[in-house]
Amino acid sequence: MFGELQRRAVGTVVAVKNEMRNKPDDLCEIRLAAVRREIERIGAEALLVFCLEGRNWENVFFLSGFRGSHSALVVGRNKVLLLTDRRYLEQAKEQASVEVADQGSDGLFVSVKKVLDGWGIGKAALEYGRISYSTALAICEKSSIDWIDGSSIVEGLRRRKSGLEAERIAEAGRICAVALNEVLPSMKAGATEREIAARLEFAIRMNGAEGTWGDHEFIVASGSRSVLPHGTPTAKPLEEGKWVTLDFGARVGGYLCDITRNVAIGRVPKKARELHELLERAQEEAFRQVRPGRKACEVDATARELIGEAGYGEFFSHGLGHGLGLELHEKPRVSRFSEEVLEVGDVITIEPGVYLNDFGGLRLEDDCLVTESGGVWLTRSIPPVFLQAP
Repeated sequence: MFGELQRRAVGTVVAVKNEMRNKPDDLCEIRLAAVRREIERIGAEALLVFCLEGRNWENVFFLSGFRGSHSALVVGRNKVLLLTDRRYLEQAKEQASVEVADQGSDGLFVSVKKVLDGWGIGKAALEYGRISYSTALAICEKSSIDWIDGSSIVEGLRRRKSGLEAERIAEAGRICAVALNEVLPSMKAGATEREIAARLEFAIRMNGAEGTWGDHEFIVASGSRSVLPHGTPTAKPLEEGKWVTLDFGARVGGYLCDITRNVAIGRVPKKARELHELLERAQEEAFRQVRPGRKACEVDATARELIGEAGYGEFFSHGLGHGLGLELHEKPRVSRFSEEVLEVGDVITIEPGVYLNDFGGLRLEDDCLVTESGGVWLTRSIPPVFLQAP
């Protein structure tokens, strides 16, 4: 069903593939060099990056390639070391592009302090924004080290996606296209929202994705529930003559895509199709504004003004989009309130929506890479139209 569009989508990422062809290990070296420059700029001698109970695996992976759920990465000006426990030692040695060490019987926090003392570190940066208060206390108490906040260092570097990272997001989009094509025949009156969500996640995994959104559920909102921008799936059955809004994605090589499509179950009201056409125009007009140096709020304003001129401005109740990568929501924020400026390598969503309490809601979402010459769609393997269930 989506074959021709998938072929076109492959063409749209040719420019992406030509931008950067680094191997993952090469990328880690480049990123660690950038971290060291930032460490020196802020006057620190090291940066600590913790992953505890799976939280913040993204930053550890970004700098080292390691995907385990328990580790500490210590980045000094001339050295780098990944500490983990025996559950993950072999995995870390296989995945990581840096030296790996066993945290030993003293535990992770004590081992990290010993490494810092051994390196003669007097001032270190800690990602306060990505650890708990109790973790910060355990690290900083009874320590002679001068601690400063390094929360923005890795997050800032993650904004600029390489060609390899953008390709992974695009591949996730292609997998979603295949999966949705397989699930469409089951989208009939009587099927429940939860059933559709389960079938879609299963199809995504069976077609090669390593996973979906993890902690975030897919949005499957049908009929009257489509007015909920974050309507997670329920036992509500799909209805003839209504539509279902699907907000979903896949993970490939660590990286996520984020797509929203609307599927008609039978014949839907003319007004619904007119609203969808409005969203298609708003999305495309916003996409044309994407370029380095453009304020995110200006991109938002383009879509918002078009929707407002059609009389639905007050019913577009959220920002136009957000950054995307290893996490579902990253920098930059794309909204009327955002003063952030788009940069080469940003991947953002463009997702205008209209939500009418007495009628229903519709949203259209795709992922876009910011390049020197403008925007490049990464998720157009699925047609950006009002889809029809068979």
